Amino acid sequence: MKQAYFVTQVTVKDPETGGDVELEVYKHPNGGMFAMDASYLADEDDDRTPKILDPFDIVPDESKLIELVDASEID
Repeated sequence: MKQAYFVTQVTVKDPETGGDVELEVYKHPNGGMFAMDASYLADEDDDRTPKILDPFDIVPDESKLIELVDASEID
């Protein structure tokens, strides 16, 4: 399974509500980067490493999940 590594957390303004939103930024194995709403990830089970659909897949395929891991876990 591919892994994306946590890089940093940033705060951005929601353009609709004007409220602050915490985003977690990840490095994708293809070299790109993407961010996820930290509150969504906080809702995941703390005992499991979150897995999401690969955001760079043209056709989403549940068999190609990507695991979100902390950069300290790089082999």
